[in-house]
Parts: sequence; C-alpha cells; structure tokens
Amino acid sequence: MSRLLAVAFILFCFEVGVFLVFVPWSGLWDSNLLLDYISFLRPLVLHQGFRAGVSILGAIDILIGFIELRYFLKTFRVANRPTV
Repeated sequence: MSRLLAVAFILFCFEVGVFLVFVPWSGLWDSNLLLDYISFLRPLVLHQGFRAGVSILGAIDILIGFIELRYFLKTFRVANRPTV
C-alpha cells in the first residue's frame, strides 16, 4: 500500500507542478471568476511578479516530484534485489 501512495504522491507533485507553471501565463488565469467577486485582488494576482512566483512554486513542486521519484526508484531496486 505504501508503494501505491508513493506513486500517487509523485504523480500529484508532477501534476500540480505543471499546472502551477503553465496556468498563470494562460488566458485561464486572466478570466478567473474569483477575481470578479474579489476585485481588489485583481491587480495583485495579474501582476507579472505574482505569476512568476506561482510558476516558481510549480517548478519547486516538480523538483520535489523528481526527488521523490529518485528515492522511490532507489528503494524499489533495493527491495527487488535478488538474494543469493
């Protein structure tokens, strides 16, 4: 069960990371329905620095996914090592 959770966590990190890297620069970010209701946040959320910060968080999340994948593969090799 722990292997399944590890794989799910790795995929989650990659998925969220890719989302956070690309969405702030897409039209989806500009047409956010939440910004219509909370209009005083619009200048902050649409600022280039804020978008870059969100993209950096996404890149860090992808990096965490790669680190976890490396650790998972290392433990997977140790667990499946043939015994002589």
